[in-house]
This record gives sequence, C-alpha cells and structure tokens, in this order.
Amino acid sequence: MATLYELMRLARDNDPEAIGTILYLFEPKIKKSSRCIPYGNRDDVEQEVKVAMVKALRRFDTSSTPGFWEFIKSAKQSSHMSCSVSDDS
Repeated sequence: MATLYELMRLARDNDPEAIGTILYLFEPKIKKSSRCIPYGNRDDVEQEVKVAMVKALRRFDTSSTPGFWEFIKSAKQSSHMSCSVSDDS
C-alpha cells in the first residue's frame, strides 16, 4: 500500500483511485466528527467535507514540504528566534 504522502501526490494529479483511497482512510474520522451535527444534516456536511478535501488535495504542493531533517533545522531556528525575541522583552 502506498503511503499517505504518495497518495496525496497521485491525488494532486487527479488519480481517482488515490482520491478514493484517501477518502476511505479518513471516513472514520469524518463520521466521528460529524456526530455533533444534527442527524438530518450529517450526510450533507460529510459530503461537503469530502468535496473540500478533494479540492485541498488538488492544491497541495508537495514540492515545498520539507524533509524530516529540514523540518528539525527549521524548528530549531524558529525556537532560537523566539527565545531571543522573548529575552529582549
């Protein structure tokens, strides 16, 4: 099975199987989150969430997603910057 990252890249290229797999993987979370919505509106809200997910998948730019070590380096730099700002206060 492909990783979520790989599925997202395929979905961005409008691969219907990848989109379907992602929606299937998130179905339990969508259902659980919709429990607080009145019963008569759940189906509509769940459908809107899925439409929003597909739109977001098509816009997602994986080329700007940092690798693990790049993320760690960026987080450390951000941490140092926020500490130096708070020290000046």
